Amino acid sequence: MKKHWIVITGVALVLTGGISTSFAGLNPRSTRVSKPRAVQITMGDVVKKVSSENYNVYANALRVYQARENIQFARMNLLPKLNLWRIAGVAVDAVMGNYTSALGLIGDVAPFLVPANWFRLETSKVLYYAEKEGYRALWANELMTAKALYVHLLLDQSLFDHVKQSAQELKDLLVIVESREMLGGAPQGASRDIEIRLLALQEDLRQLEVLIDEEESLLSYMMGFEANLVVKPALIPMPNFEAMQPLDYEDFVFRAVDTSPEIRQFDHFIAASDSVRQEVIYSFLGTSNMSRGVGGGIFDNIPVQDGLGFGAPASMRIVSAQKEILKTQRKGIEETLKRHLKLLVKQYNLDLESYANLKRRVELTVATNEQLYERLSLGQDVEMLELIEGSRNHIHADTSFFAIQYRFITNEDKLARLIFHGDYTKQPVVIESLEKNTPADGRNGS
Repeated sequence: MKKHWIVITGVALVLTGGISTSFAGLNPRSTRVSKPRAVQITMGDVVKKVSSENYNVYANALRVYQARENIQFARMNLLPKLNLWRIAGVAVDAVMGNYTSALGLIGDVAPFLVPANWFRLETSKVLYYAEKEGYRALWANELMTAKALYVHLLLDQSLFDHVKQSAQELKDLLVIVESREMLGGAPQGASRDIEIRLLALQEDLRQLEVLIDEEESLLSYMMGFEANLVVKPALIPMPNFEAMQPLDYEDFVFRAVDTSPEIRQFDHFIAASDSVRQEVIYSFLGTSNMSRGVGGGIFDNIPVQDGLGFGAPASMRIVSAQKEILKTQRKGIEETLKRHLKLLVKQYNLDLESYANLKRRVELTVATNEQLYERLSLGQDVEMLELIEGSRNHIHADTSFFAIQYRFITNEDKLARLIFHGDYTKQPVVIESLEKNTPADGRNGS
């Protein structure tokens, strides 16, 4: 029993020492936490960084790079290659009277005599162009999202400043009303109603602060910054809204369809299906073992027989069905694109019609509040509910006015994305860097 007690005591001492040592490492005085560093950014910085440092954009650029290199690999595979062990095996088979295996040597000594290799090479070329269009669509979407986040961050910061100012005005009003309650110049409970409204505004401020932090973190990630960096967007000039004209859907629909990389990508897929069909037709002369490229997933399940057989007609029908699927998907993308454009134009024109009303609404709420505060400062009888309602109306009017101003900017950029205008006409920086340096040299050639 004594031995057991000694063992238990020793284990307890060891555990106690380990725990105390672990907690000592969590001492705030001994822990150094690096403060996040703020980085001032502009909209131009967003365009540049998303094009060169965004993780999704870079990963898809590497896929384009793989597709391009796959063409070179397929082209080199058309040259004769010597498999000495196989040649020796064929020679032995020939001596033994087995001449069938000698025919299989053609794929090694003269792969360019196998038609399927040429069609597979042509498919790889077309899929490379499809991969480039897919990359351009993803880059444009990432850029549009980052720019919209930039604008929305400015909107939330403006709302935060406005709500903060309104909360300060309510604080000042609360002091006045509390004094009047004590002197009997205001009904009992008036200060309580104002305090309730003030607490609600303070809660709004906390929620806006959290939202702004989340948006800054997301924008920083999309721009490829490290986690210890906090982005601070610079203000952008507001356009002259009074001079804006309504948009016409018919002015943009042709260009939106003509410049769409999503539609062009499916055009390349449809063209590639013709090469796959030719590969199936000439499969009796041998099949190809080359890869179609990173974009060849849609054709990987096409069965291709090796040599003469009765499966070729079925394979051709499968290819034809796949082509019809691609045509249907292309049509669906085109119709989706047109509907997005139509809704965007409608929203833009509705906001343009509402702009003057919202601006006038802000002016009226400001005038109402100024009149109420002037009456209050002169000692006149003012209902506290009027003051609370006036403050609420002013905040709602300002919020709507801020939102419509920034929505104009966001919708204009969405339109530029649909028709590939402005920043979207630029060549993504990542592609240019990969053309000069291989990924083995380091990210973006660095």
